Amino acid sequence: MSSTQNELDHLDGRAGSTRSDLSGLYHLGRTLGRGHFAVVKLARHVTTGQLVAIKMIDKTKLDIMATSHLLQEVRCMKLVQHPNVVRLYEVIDTPTTLYLVMELAEGNDLKTWLLTDVSQLQEPSS
Repeated sequence: MSSTQNELDHLDGRAGSTRSDLSGLYHLGRTLGRGHFAVVKLARHVTTGQLVAIKMIDKTKLDIMATSHLLQEVRCMKLVQHPNVVRLYEVIDTPTTLYLVMELAEGNDLKTWLLTDVSQLQEPSS
């Protein structure tokens, strides 16, 4: 069992901890990343048990232009379905927060991978 799985087993009550949920649909886990407008959390779907990443965007910090760009990005993410692109499963919109429920991509982020692993690529792979 992975450490991610163990963390969520503990979080969702199997080890007696308190639960944090998103509209009763997801149990939220640890923070995976943080930016100026958003936080990305590990989560588990309550019914299916599927692990996902939820990007929680604070809409109160966005100006009109940033909101427009965000909506365009979400429209594009909904259209893209490719094995090498993180998939957007669901969008939950509240008055102050936009929740993007996405495929969980475990491992390094792109920046870390580029700095460490890309030098190991063979010519045909790059």
